[in-house]
Amino acid sequence: MPQSGLGIESWPHVVAARLLDQSVDLACVAGFDGCFREATGDWAALVGWSTDDLLSRPLIDFVHEDDAAETRAQFGALRGSTAVAHFHNRFLAADGSIRWLLWTAVGLPDEQVFRAVVRDLTARHEAEAHVLESERRYLDLIESAHDIVQSILPDGHFEFVNRAWHDHLGYTPEELPGLTLFDIVDEIDHDHCTRIIGQIMSGESFDRVEVTFVAKDGRKFPVEGNATGRFHDGEFVATHTFFRDVSDRKHAEALQAAYQRQLEDEVAERSAALIQSEKLATLGRLSAGMAHELNNPAAAARRGAALLEDAFSNTCSALLTLAHAAQTVDEAARLAELIDRAAVESNDVERLDPLTRGDREEEIEDWLNSHGLGDSWDAAGSLVDLGMDAGELDVLADTFEPAHLGTAITALSEARNAYGLIAQIGHGSARISQIVSALKDYSYMDRAAVQDVDIHSGLDGTLVMLQSKLGQGIEVTRDYGSDVPRIETLGSELNQVWTNLIDNAADAMDGSGRLTIRTRAADGGVAVEIEDDGPGIPSEAQGKVFDPFFTTKPPGKGTGLGLNIVFNMIRGTGGSVDVQSTPGHTVFRIWLPPRRPAGSDS
Repeated sequence: MPQSGLGIESWPHVVAARLLDQSVDLACVAGFDGCFREATGDWAALVGWSTDDLLSRPLIDFVHEDDAAETRAQFGALRGSTAVAHFHNRFLAADGSIRWLLWTAVGLPDEQVFRAVVRDLTARHEAEAHVLESERRYLDLIESAHDIVQSILPDGHFEFVNRAWHDHLGYTPEELPGLTLFDIVDEIDHDHCTRIIGQIMSGESFDRVEVTFVAKDGRKFPVEGNATGRFHDGEFVATHTFFRDVSDRKHAEALQAAYQRQLEDEVAERSAALIQSEKLATLGRLSAGMAHELNNPAAAARRGAALLEDAFSNTCSALLTLAHAAQTVDEAARLAELIDRAAVESNDVERLDPLTRGDREEEIEDWLNSHGLGDSWDAAGSLVDLGMDAGELDVLADTFEPAHLGTAITALSEARNAYGLIAQIGHGSARISQIVSALKDYSYMDRAAVQDVDIHSGLDGTLVMLQSKLGQGIEVTRDYGSDVPRIETLGSELNQVWTNLIDNAADAMDGSGRLTIRTRAADGGVAVEIEDDGPGIPSEAQGKVFDPFFTTKPPGKGTGLGLNIVFNMIRGTGGSVDVQSTPGHTVFRIWLPPRRPAGSDS
């Protein structure tokens, strides 16, 4: 609230200065003649010029000659406008060095001055220049490397390849834009590459990847290397891989293995590979779902941040206009009170049904039109968010002079928008934090092999991980027992069990139905039931569902290993699992002992 000792003309400047102090380093006032009038802040520390130095010469004398014309143009455009301009230039320091500055300026024609706030961006520009030089050196190293280096865009096309890539694969630079990763990888490795890229998109890196490349002339050769992802602002933008031709080594290994391998070992290896493939497929599905869940709040936060700059700029512009118009103390006090209210109510907006909200907005738009403020119709929504109606606007109109009323409403509306966007960014960030926390709990990251596990926490974390697949059509009911004890087991394996069972249930219900999860204490351990109301498992198949390679899904939809993995993992804990199914009712029952048997912790 303003103090009674502040003059009518000083209070708006105080309000504007208080807002500007939150985001800038320096400020100045320059006349339309191009000379400094005021210089606020520690200009001497930044550029080495004292205040007297700055006031003694035209502003343009301190600007680098290559930026002088653009700077004149920017200030010239502000002479007849109250719009806020943002631009960069290089400022000449007293010691001959250059400082990169960001200017936020507004012209006040009635006062024949420009007001500006200034931020030092020198460190950022120097860092960017250093990065560019580092990138050039790195590119030279990559180009001269014997390894095959490639950067792959999310759509599979190549962003960059090195000289060795062209030498090994035989394609010319002109042919590169028409190629994708799957044009140079053997068809047998396509699914493998798809799964790896899905995991890389979720943040994983691979120290060793083996695939088979196919050259332009049809020649196939095995490669081995590593793969990692590149992210920008949390968003996946490319996959980077470094490969080398291992044909000679592979040939030698194959000859040696041919004399040592027995049929039983080969079968065991193939079975293990298929099981691992199923685990990777599960991780791939989870990765895609988590990427979707994280992208929504991240996108909301990005949109909010992009819009916040305009809202803040518009608020400052309106306040500066009011300051120039010499609003009264009562006007300033009322506006400050309403802006404070906008800040408080941005996190506690009354939720109105669409019909009621539409009526209120129409009432406010009619009021604005009746007061000659039809150009401010887009402020109606923000005023409704503040709980204002025509009666309260009448009070506002009694407080403000007619010439100030429209600008005050604009300032209030834009301030409400800015606070709402800040709240939106906060909500998005909190949701991302919640998802990341669930992911860490799900994976038991940085924990010992065997943990003291809370069954309910694992089930809840798995539901978060599969939220994208469960979607809006599957209703989840948790019927958790209050007396369920913690158990000592491998938490990550147990979460794999919940993932496979819940994922299968979602597939069975085909996106619509009810999933019920029950827990209770039983025989010193824990009993868990996972039930769905899908079409059920045929009676003749129920005795085979835990057999390896058996599946009731259509061809291409399942490997038949998911429930076999569940069976083996539960058996490894010393527990048991069975299934009962009729049309509209399928339930998997699991019993887990209080601790794993000795010698089964690996």
